[in-house]
Amino acid sequence: MRSLNIVISLSVIIVITTVAVVYSKNHNQTLNTTSQEPVYITQAKKNIIGVWYQEDASTNIWEFKENGTLICRSDEEPAETFTYKIVNTTPICGQDVDVDEKRETMYLITKDADGIEECSDLAFHKNTSAKMNLWTIGMTADAITVFIKKSKTRVEKF
Repeated sequence: MRSLNIVISLSVIIVITTVAVVYSKNHNQTLNTTSQEPVYITQAKKNIIGVWYQEDASTNIWEFKENGTLICRSDEEPAETFTYKIVNTTPICGQDVDVDEKRETMYLITKDADGIEECSDLAFHKNTSAKMNLWTIGMTADAITVFIKKSKTRVEKF
């Protein structure tokens, strides 16, 4: 009788452990090992670094730096400096937004020197991280701005 109790107890432990593992694999998104953010947010933070120009207004140039600084230049106007961050939280800029890790939702928040924030839905184009859409939160679909990343070209010295 004692061995039957041990077998039953062991079976229950195995079943509970299996259910816990299956549940956690189905409901847990892949997280960055050093923080609690999803891998796609970490990747977006790497992909955004560099110089971008607006697709339909190539003189509008944004440069994202690794330290969280954004420098915006346009035509003859002086450059403006902002800070930026990429998040997948709600609310942002006082508005509730969708946070869906399966759809990889993310948002770009920029802040000027006066502390005024501007928030946009951020999406990199499928199959390339060299093209991104910014859609200002609270605006219609007409408010989508497409940016293209400037490629690094190798310059040979003769």
